[in-house]
Formats: sequence, structure tokens, C-alpha cells
Amino acid sequence: MSVRCPVVLCREENAYGAEVCAGCRTPLSGYARLHTYPAYLFNQGLAAAREGRLTAARDCFAAVVHWCPGDTEARNALALAGLRLGDRSAAHRQWTEVLGRRPGDPKATWGLAQLAEPAEPAEPLESAEPAEPSGISGPGPAPG
Repeated sequence: MSVRCPVVLCREENAYGAEVCAGCRTPLSGYARLHTYPAYLFNQGLAAAREGRLTAARDCFAAVVHWCPGDTEARNALALAGLRLGDRSAAHRQWTEVLGRRPGDPKATWGLAQLAEPAEPAEPLESAEPAEPSGISGPGPAPG
């Protein structure tokens, strides 16, 4: 794994643990931590969802989406958390955005189908293996 220098005129590839860029001497350790922070927040959101802390989960997923607007997995998770919290319009916006970025996405397609049905309590996030692609999933295991 390597870290590309964030300086536009440099863009040197550096070893992941490098403290400074080999090309321009820009400090890299902080940049590398910032680069991995969205994954950390996503995993925090997954852990919160598993614990039933849906507001905290939604907030983590919203932060990832703000930081990485193209992350469709985070948008799917944000939409599902919104649905579980009863915010159907927010869920609709996020799933529509996912389908705009990744047409045919099964989670977003399922989510919009759920929204098309009359509002009723959705299955809890804690269910072991949902039959539909409704579980919040993402990169790597959640910290535990």
C-alpha cells in the first residue's frame, strides 16, 4: 500500500508509513490518517447500528457521505439508517443519489421499493441475516 503525495505539483508515491514525501518533503503521516478516517467513521456507524444507536449511526454515515460524496455504500447505509429512524424523505434522497451514481444498485433498488410501500415498521437493524439486501455493510470489520 502506498500514499500519494497530496501536493498537486508532486504526486509522488510513498510507502504507507513514510513520515515525509520522498519527492517534496511534505509531512505525510497526518495525511495518511486523514485518508483512512472515512473508513473508521463508517465502521463506527456500523457498530452504532448494531448496538441500536441509530442516530449515532446516521451521523457517522452522514459524515462519510459529506467527506466522500461518491461513496455509495455509505449513502446506502445513511439511507437505511434514515428509514429506520422514520425519515423516509432523507432515505429517498440518498437512494436516488445512489442509483444516479450506480444504476441498478441492489440495496438502493430494494430501499426505494420499500419506500413505495405504505409506511410500516421496518425490520430491526440487528437481525442476523436479512432476506433482502437491507443490512448495512461496508469495508472491513467494525471495531469491537
